[in-house]
Amino acid sequence: MKDTSAEDAWENDRLGYEEIGHAFTNLVQSIDTEKVISIEAGFGRGKTFFRKAWAKQLKSAGEVVVEVDVQQSDHSGDPVITLLGALVDALPKGEKGKGKKALESARKVGAIGARALTRAMLKSGADEVFEAITDSAIDQLEDFDALDGVIKDVGSEMSKVAGQLIASQMAAERVRKTELPEQLEVLRAALVEGAENERVVVIIDELDRCHPEYAISFLEATKLIFGQSGFVFCLMVNADYLESLARHRFGVAKEDEKYLDKFVDIRLKLDPEPEAFKTAVYELACDLPLKIPYGENEAFSVDRAAELASILAVECGLSMRKTKRILLKVEVALRCYADRPLDAPLLVFMAFKDESPSKVKQAHLPRSFLTPEEGEAQSGQKENDISRFEDERLADGRKNSVVREKAPELLDLPADRYFNPEGNNYKPWALAFIALAPHYIPSHRSVLDGVASVLVSEDLS
Repeated sequence: MKDTSAEDAWENDRLGYEEIGHAFTNLVQSIDTEKVISIEAGFGRGKTFFRKAWAKQLKSAGEVVVEVDVQQSDHSGDPVITLLGALVDALPKGEKGKGKKALESARKVGAIGARALTRAMLKSGADEVFEAITDSAIDQLEDFDALDGVIKDVGSEMSKVAGQLIASQMAAERVRKTELPEQLEVLRAALVEGAENERVVVIIDELDRCHPEYAISFLEATKLIFGQSGFVFCLMVNADYLESLARHRFGVAKEDEKYLDKFVDIRLKLDPEPEAFKTAVYELACDLPLKIPYGENEAFSVDRAAELASILAVECGLSMRKTKRILLKVEVALRCYADRPLDAPLLVFMAFKDESPSKVKQAHLPRSFLTPEEGEAQSGQKENDISRFEDERLADGRKNSVVREKAPELLDLPADRYFNPEGNNYKPWALAFIALAPHYIPSHRSVLDGVASVLVSEDLS
């Protein structure tokens, strides 16, 4: 039966992922055997949102879906048990018992492998280890006696150890290749009972946010069940991060072989179209709480700030998560300093420039040219030396054109935005370069830095 409650799965989709989700659903539904699919994106690219929305969509299409948030699992435990536990939890209430045998089989593999190196080789002879393939394997491994006495004959004792290790490996392989697949089939059948098809889609998320050793162990361990017929595994991963972990642990692969290729049949990319991402950032920034605009001109509006944010986020190649953090800084600044007029687009410009100084240019916000240094250079006078400006005519045309071409909106601000305590009748260019430039950029810099000093920073890579 289709889950009609999932019709609004993509209700909050700002990144245009719905179309991608439908395409991936069609892919899954075309698969009639076991497959492992990776859906790859960098940090902050919306993998978790996609996973949750896509899972709803898959269910609405009649698929049996199991979601596994690996970050929430016990990282001190066995990764295979974690994965199987998620499958068992997905069973209907009356079917939970069918999953216990699968868990027991998985535990046998771990028990045999771990204890074989210690207790198994403390028992003389290999016969009892062969019995590990029976249903009482775990109990027998638990009951190995400690070695009595001191080993006198190193050669013969080493033969015993070698025999027991071989036997233990055989026992583990017996469970892995026979018992575990049999129980997984029982588990799969219970999960799909009454469903429209025989397939179970397992979506694994947050693997790249686990402890590095656990992330690698999880991938290595799940090879035990990735190849089981009737299961489609979907790994939501930051492939670059996992590859770097693998290189650190195993070294550089030969011929540029990718670590994920050991596990994955189909590698897919999750990346929003630039226009979709741009629209998402624009909509997000439209909520900036500007109380007192710096001027009445539309150039100082929240809409212009949102437009600038959307452009800069794309051109700087930022993730949505990092973009949200940048806009949060601007939002908090606007809230904390709501009692003063603020240039919201300028705050956006400065916040993005702090993050990507080489990519944010003056051309993105031409009025950002009006620094104190620029004002002093254009005026050629100290702030309190104003007599020349009322008489000087030769440079008026040129200096007026500089302001009017770059930032005409700065010439029509409320009077209190200009520092002119003596009420001088400045010409337009003098208003900008003498009465505004000394404090325009610095005051906004102070606001932004004040907020940055109290916000808790985090790794946004």
